[in-house]
Amino acid sequence: MWILIQIKAIVVAVGVLIFVLLPPCILAIPFPLNLRLKIVSGAWAFGSKLMLRFGCQSFVDVKQDHRSTNFKGTPPYGLYVANHQSFIDIPLITTMFQAPPIMKKEILHIPIFGWLGWISGAMPVSRSKVHSRKKVFEQAKNRIINQRIGIQVYPEGTRSKEAHPKPYDQIKRTLLVFAFNEKIPVIPTSLYGTRGVLDSKGFIRPGRHLGVIVHKELLPEDFKNSDEFCRAIWGKVIEGYEELMTQLGPLNEN
Repeated sequence: MWILIQIKAIVVAVGVLIFVLLPPCILAIPFPLNLRLKIVSGAWAFGSKLMLRFGCQSFVDVKQDHRSTNFKGTPPYGLYVANHQSFIDIPLITTMFQAPPIMKKEILHIPIFGWLGWISGAMPVSRSKVHSRKKVFEQAKNRIINQRIGIQVYPEGTRSKEAHPKPYDQIKRTLLVFAFNEKIPVIPTSLYGTRGVLDSKGFIRPGRHLGVIVHKELLPEDFKNSDEFCRAIWGKVIEGYEELMTQLGPLNEN
């Protein structure tokens, strides 16, 4: 049974990449990013749902979206900030909105998936290189300010070693402070359950219960300073995580 679960996950992943994501991404190549996202976003949402349900054999039991209507366009606008638990975070988020992520450049080297991610606007960064971090920061500024394309970012940097989000003093706040200074709305997003989908060796653990809360946007002009703004953002992420943990934790105790 265990080996069949792993084989099924591989078959579903390959099928989603080749038959769901590849055709619209190829179609979108000649167009500017804004239009590319309009073309591929539906495929990413559908493919992510297939992967979570049939590949990972997980259940997304809680999906809440509290954004105002004008933040729900394609592509969405604003800076999307989430906690980071697993490689499964991105497909879970993608079921709710399609904002290109900032991600480790190694992920974009994954055959087919990395290429599709690049077409869909993912921004690779080498965390160990200052030049790479500065470059992706400038790209992010241009995307949000000039192109009005939303970006998703994980301020914890790497996946948290504990299930609970890292405390505020351990997160990277550069883009959050930038958002405050440039009057860019930030949308906190809370994820729960993705850490348990894969075991320590990367194998699927079926039957996990997941949840995602997209909170109402926070506006810089409603806060006195950047520190108050950043604390409010991360406080919402943690608040949503704990709410999801209360609801779904008992289902994942096995």
